[in-house]
Amino acid sequence: MIGYYNKLAEFKKLISRIEYLSYTQNSLIYWDKLTYMPPGAISYRAKVLAFLADEQYRFMSSAEFNSYMAYFDHHKKNDALTKSMIAQIKQSAEYVRRIPEDEYQAYIQLIAVSEQVWEEAKEKCDFALFQPYLEKIFSTFKSFTKYWGYEKDPYDALLNYYEPGLTTETIDNYLVKLKPFLIDLYSQIQQLNRSSLSSCEILPVMGGSSQKALWEHLLKKMGFSFHTGRVDIGSHPTVLANSPDDVRIVNAYREDNTVFGLFNVMHSAGKGIYQQSISKDLLGTFLAKVPSFALEEGIGRFYENIIGRSKGFAEFFTRELSVFSGGSHLLSAQRFYEDVNAVTQAPIRLQADELTYLLHVIIRYEIERDLINDRLKVSDLPEVWNQKYQEMLGCTPANDGEGVLQDIHWAAGYVGYFPTYLVANLAAAQLATAIDTSCGHLDDLIAKGDFAAINQWLKENIFTYGAQYSTSQLLKSASGSSLSSQPYMAYLQKKYTEVYKL
Repeated sequence: MIGYYNKLAEFKKLISRIEYLSYTQNSLIYWDKLTYMPPGAISYRAKVLAFLADEQYRFMSSAEFNSYMAYFDHHKKNDALTKSMIAQIKQSAEYVRRIPEDEYQAYIQLIAVSEQVWEEAKEKCDFALFQPYLEKIFSTFKSFTKYWGYEKDPYDALLNYYEPGLTTETIDNYLVKLKPFLIDLYSQIQQLNRSSLSSCEILPVMGGSSQKALWEHLLKKMGFSFHTGRVDIGSHPTVLANSPDDVRIVNAYREDNTVFGLFNVMHSAGKGIYQQSISKDLLGTFLAKVPSFALEEGIGRFYENIIGRSKGFAEFFTRELSVFSGGSHLLSAQRFYEDVNAVTQAPIRLQADELTYLLHVIIRYEIERDLINDRLKVSDLPEVWNQKYQEMLGCTPANDGEGVLQDIHWAAGYVGYFPTYLVANLAAAQLATAIDTSCGHLDDLIAKGDFAAINQWLKENIFTYGAQYSTSQLLKSASGSSLSSQPYMAYLQKKYTEVYKL
């Protein structure tokens, strides 16, 4: 009879094979699809993606895999790492295995094609072109909620996929105070009509290659390793990790607004530094990854906003811009700080200021929840979308391209993902408070370019553990308390009181 440790070694070999498939499909092939794949290749690529997904499905549904799971589940010899591994595998496997194989394959193919149709529909500002695909996507996810199960609200099944334990009830409890706070602070600023704080026009206009060079210059300073990572230009910002030693950042840019690409790449850099800092000892355990999308997003928001829109970063960035440009671009740190914290009526989430960003998220949360609960039809989306934007932000998108079609998430199958942005912003502010207490004044560290101290604290408290612990466990251990909206509201109140002299 094979002993416990030999059996564990064999199980890890099987897990590694599953990881190879998962990383290849979700990262490397998807990265190529976003960056260099020619448009005409999508039909065959969709079949390849479906094949790899099916192979992964078969591994995790096989008798051999289930035999190992039965053996190790609650085994008395399991150490803490093995217990975490089994829990993570059970969670991942259940999400796949509960979906009938033919439906899972059909879903993978649907998403592969939907993304291409969405891109065309967005470019043409034509929701009708994408509508049939979106109807299939939401119909598919309604079925998934039944397979995955829920207690009160079917939308909870989707929330739980991205952030275990998150429910509509939890979100609504946060929003009781947060939503009116955001709307009230936004209203106060709107009444000031401060045209002196405008739209990030102070940065030099740069082409794509020049912006990419600037991104790489800054990311090296911030601690992103180009020995184990790279940055490419694509249609939508994202981070794809094949392993801690192979992290790909994809970023979009606008020639008329250098700040657009700058803050997107800082967001992705935070996630990239996270992925590169996960212990490589966790490879082959299903734990060499982030514990949840929400925590990874929280780290992205921390680097993008807490760091990127701070006074300290304004000093650091204006200094580095001068170095990068050979002294040809001189910029006032105070002007940059005020400009990147200007509050505007932007109808596009990725162009939103830090204050109104969560109002964009709340709109999507309310729409998704109503679609999954059959309180809203896909055909009604453009009208409802525009109505909510007028009510909450006082602006209406000019067309479907900058309205309901602006995000890739639904086309990519990320239904239920938007609320992770809410959790992420709260977590980012909470971690910032903890770092400020532990490492010295955060703004001073950033101004000096001392990202090593910040990265090291995050590595020791969050990054290195991968998915060994849950988001709530890591956050409580690192910050000393459970997730709360109070640090985030205090952070926004302090910043905008200072910027707008409220």
